Amino acid sequence: MPSVAQILPGSLGLDLRSKTPRACGLCGDVRQLSKAHVPPQAAGNRGRVTSAVSRIVEGHRTSGRPYTGGMWLRGLCGECNSLAGGRYDAAYGDFARRLRTYAQVASRTSLPDPFSAPAVSVAPGLVARSVMFGMFAISPHLRVLAPELAEDLRSGRTHIPMPDGFSLRFALYPLRTARLTGPVYSQRILKQRQHYNTFAEVFFAPLAWVLTPGKRSTALETTESVLDAQGWACADEWLHYGDDVTSVDLRNLCRKVPIVGHPMGRRDEWFEMFSDDVTPFLEGYIPSGVE
Repeated sequence: MPSVAQILPGSLGLDLRSKTPRACGLCGDVRQLSKAHVPPQAAGNRGRVTSAVSRIVEGHRTSGRPYTGGMWLRGLCGECNSLAGGRYDAAYGDFARRLRTYAQVASRTSLPDPFSAPAVSVAPGLVARSVMFGMFAISPHLRVLAPELAEDLRSGRTHIPMPDGFSLRFALYPLRTARLTGPVYSQRILKQRQHYNTFAEVFFAPLAWVLTPGKRSTALETTESVLDAQGWACADEWLHYGDDVTSVDLRNLCRKVPIVGHPMGRRDEWFEMFSDDVTPFLEGYIPSGVE
C-alpha cells in the first residue's frame, strides 16, 4: 500500500474548516464542502459541545480557540453529507443512546464481567456506514487508498467488503473529552513496546472508533498493537449487513467491548509521526447533561 506522502504530498495543508473549495473526501468532486459533524448530531454532537482545531506551530502541536457547535469539519460535499444524514446517522444516534442508558443501569448493578458486550440492539450496517462516512470526512486521502470502498459507500451498496489492509475497531469511551484525528503512526517507548496506527479516529462518548491497518498490513510490525492489548472489538463484518437489518443484539456481533480512555493518554510515553499536510487534529469537550 502506498504511503500518504506518496499519494498527496502537501495537498491538504488547508484548514479542514475552511470554505475554500476542495475535493470531497468521498466522491472527489471539487467544491465548497459542507459541515460534516463527526459523530453525527443525532449522537449529541451539537449545541454546547466545544471543539478546537490543533495546529503545528514551530514543530509542536497546539490547540486553538474552542468554539461551541460540536465536532465538525468540512470534509464532504453536500450530497455525500446528506446521504449519511438521511440514511445512516439516526441509527448511530439510537445506538449511542442505548449505550448511555445501559451504562447508567450498569453503574448501579454488579456485572460479572465489565468488558462483556452490552445487551443492546444495533443496526450494524447503518451504524458502520455512518462511521465510515465520518472517517472519509476526517481523512480525505482514504478515497485514494480505498477507492472501491468509497464508491461502495457513495453508491449505497447493500453488502460492502472491508478492503484488505483496513480494520474498523471500537470500544466504549466514557470520558467527556472528544477527539478526531487523521493518519498517525505512534510508538510507545516507555514501560512497554506498543504501537498505535490509525487512518482516522473518532473519540466521542459513549464510543471510540479507530480505522486502522489490518493484520496483513502489520505483519512485519515488531511491537504489539495497543488496540489488541486492550481488546478492542472489531466491526469489519458490520458493512456486510444491509439497511434492512435494524436490530441485532450486540452480544451476537462481539463477545467483549472494553472500556477505554485514549490509547495515548500518557503522551510522554509515546512518540507520534504524522504529516501536518494531511493529518487534521480536532479536540473538544462534552459538557455534562449533553446527550
